[in-house]
Amino acid sequence: MAMLAPVSRTTLSEQVALQIVDMISAGRWKPGERLPSESALCQALQIGRSTLREALKSLAFVGRVRMRAGEGTYVAEGLSKFLDRVLAGGFIKSEKDVSELSEARILLETELAALCAQRATQTDLQKLEHIVAGMRESLHESGERFLELDLEFHLAIAACSQNQFLAQFLRTIRGLLQEWIMKSSQVPGSRDVAYAQHLKIFEALKSRQPRKARAAMRSHLQTFRRGYLLLLKASESETKEQQVSESLAGKG
Repeated sequence: MAMLAPVSRTTLSEQVALQIVDMISAGRWKPGERLPSESALCQALQIGRSTLREALKSLAFVGRVRMRAGEGTYVAEGLSKFLDRVLAGGFIKSEKDVSELSEARILLETELAALCAQRATQTDLQKLEHIVAGMRESLHESGERFLELDLEFHLAIAACSQNQFLAQFLRTIRGLLQEWIMKSSQVPGSRDVAYAQHLKIFEALKSRQPRKARAAMRSHLQTFRRGYLLLLKASESETKEQQVSESLAGKG
């Protein structure tokens, strides 16, 4: 465990997750191999169990590790092709892209949610409830209905804000939202998380609580921002591993 560098107590769990990704990519733990125990990792990283568990959950969310109840956490196998499929094409390809789009969405959509909680009509709320119900029904379907409803939910909230300019700003980046939703949905378990968070947002809107609606939207966007960043980090690590392997093969 000496290869792991201690993490500052003020460091976010996201940074812990990224360090674990780096160690996996460096070959410290092979695909299918069990990670050290929580106590060993906490001691090596100098962090608490709650921080470590949040980091591991983030890695499990993007498919980098597999958490098995009563057995421990294992490095996922067959990740390269999965990452290639998820990140291929589109405009959101770098950490800068993800960070800037996330920043824009958080600034805009949290306030749209707060305004919606204040201004939505009963008809507006019924429409949102119908969308959430559709998401639940299509949760485990193989088609794209869930993804379409996900996008529709965000656009509907913007419309319910009764601010035509803010709503138009969100519609302007509709293509980027669609790409974000499509790629994120391919991460194992992401649909269940998305549905639960959309339901929480809707409940805050229905109960006319702007602060809760704003907080629920922020939490939702930050969850998928972390997941997307981890996907990119894992993809970069896999690319480096492949380049090293090809270089060594060439020398042989």
